[in-house]
Parts: sequence; C-alpha cells; structure tokens
Amino acid sequence: MKYIIPIIILSFVLLSCAKEKDDSSSTTSTELEGTWVTSCNTASWSNTEYVIQTITVTGSALVWKWDEHSDSSCSNDYAIWTDTYSSLSLGNEVTLDNGSTAIKITVNVEGLEGLMQTSAAVTDYNNDGWCNITDWALNTAKDYSGKTCGNTTYPAKNATISGVYKLDGSSLLINTDNITSVGSKVFTKQ
Repeated sequence: MKYIIPIIILSFVLLSCAKEKDDSSSTTSTELEGTWVTSCNTASWSNTEYVIQTITVTGSALVWKWDEHSDSSCSNDYAIWTDTYSSLSLGNEVTLDNGSTAIKITVNVEGLEGLMQTSAAVTDYNNDGWCNITDWALNTAKDYSGKTCGNTTYPAKNATISGVYKLDGSSLLINTDNITSVGSKVFTKQ
C-alpha cells in the first residue's frame, strides 16, 4: 500500500507534464506559403489546349490559376481560370488510394471564374455553351461557382471543400476535389 500512493502521484505528475498532441492541425499553412507553378501541360479537359497552373498561398488564402493557351509552348494566351479560396486549414495525415500518405486540407470557395483572353476563346466557349454560359465576352470574368459544366458540378460559393497535398522539398502535389489522390501535376516553388 505504501508504494501504490507514490506510484499514483508519480503517474499524475508524468501525465501532467506530457505534451499533448493537437489533432486539429498537424501543420501550419506556412509550409505552403508562396507561389507554386507547373510546366506547360496538355489541359485535362482538351487535348488541343495547354495550361500552366499557378497556386499562390498567402496566410489562409489560396488562389489556383490555370493559364490556358492555344499552343504546346504555352506562349499564345487563350483563357484564364481562377479558383479563389479562403480559410485554408491543414489537417492530419491521410492514407491515399495508392497507399502513400498526404496532408488533408480544407478551404472555403470564394469564387470560380473564367476570363476569355482572345476572341477565338469567346467564340469557342460560347458555341460550346460550357456551364450553360453563352455570353462570354473578351476580358470579362464570369463566375461558374455552383454550375454543372460537362460532367462536373463545381462547388458553390461559400462551400467548404476538402483535398490533400504532398510536399517534397520544393515540389508540391495537390488536389482540392478529393482526399484520395494528390494528382500527378508537379508544382515547383518559385
């Protein structure tokens, strides 16, 4: 009995000194701060357009931009697609479909906008009726938040969405539309 009380007291002392793990966030957004850019790649929605993607993280704001071009060297402007998010929150590690791990993120949608940079883009997107929008105009941004475009329904403004990212030195893989894959486009820190 005389040993049990000191053991209990010692246990309480050790437990009170132990560092608690905060499961609400495994890291801070500072490791994502800055500008990240891909090389020129074929657009995922068309094999005749090419894009350079840029992600800029400032505090809890994330802006993801697709500069769409009409040539494989990405020198002829065509359209710009800009996704603006707020309240970036980095969560815990998750296991992806391929068995690797990544960090979960959540963001709030501020807006999803398209901007036609050439009259050819205006004509092409109006003829296509993409997102049921047929009044695209040159250098005039249109928001397509909450619309169904082709086979994709985009999140509405103020929606909270989740994704994942994987950071390897100055290389970033990231996805904002699911938590099972980071995608294959490599972003490089600028």
